[in-house]
Amino acid sequence: AATAAATAAAAADDGCPGRRPYHTVLTATGSVYQQWQARIMYHHWKKASAAGGKCTDMAAFTRLCATAGGRPDGLEGEIPTLFTVELSAQVLASHFHFGVLNRPNSVKQLMESTTLLAEIRKTSDYVLILETDHVIMRPIPNLATPEKPAAFVFGYMFPQPSQQWVVEKYWPGGSYKSVQPVGPSPLLIHLDQLRRVYQKWLDFSLGLRSNSEAERVIQGWVQEMWGYSI
Repeated sequence: AATAAATAAAAADDGCPGRRPYHTVLTATGSVYQQWQARIMYHHWKKASAAGGKCTDMAAFTRLCATAGGRPDGLEGEIPTLFTVELSAQVLASHFHFGVLNRPNSVKQLMESTTLLAEIRKTSDYVLILETDHVIMRPIPNLATPEKPAAFVFGYMFPQPSQQWVVEKYWPGGSYKSVQPVGPSPLLIHLDQLRRVYQKWLDFSLGLRSNSEAERVIQGWVQEMWGYSI
């Protein structure tokens, strides 16, 4: 709350009343491929932020990068970066080598590290969580509120009756009809709300990828998205 009040006061002082800045957090790994993707993302983020003018909500950018032991990968000189410890080869092997699990694992480390989180909160209590597969084409306003996140609706994420048993496994008493057709990227969310869901996002994603059961009704490549949505 103190951060939000300070941010609002700063926005008013800057001649931008009503501005609600957020910090963009790009989850990534240190692989050569994702380094290339991260360069593209940061390039377009800077273009979109500049296009939004001095009152843009796109206030800051950080690559949240998972590497072996959390060691620098050499790209931190080009892109503002915080490092997290990537999942071990053994853990990934037990989850069908699904490297995307590093996304919720990195966010968990961010949320549980006073040092890492302080870097993000210098800007705002809102974050835009992105993954490297996306490209920003225009300025993105802060559409989230402290009570309600904002996310992109994916046509392939609309739940079906055949997926009800999966939903109930992780959300007892829940209904597939109530699962939103979104994923954790792009996602605008207040840190207080993210604090409530990050552990379940990781746990559910790990669970969905722990055996082949869910594969019968949910394609493997979107199971981490389902882990968040449920």
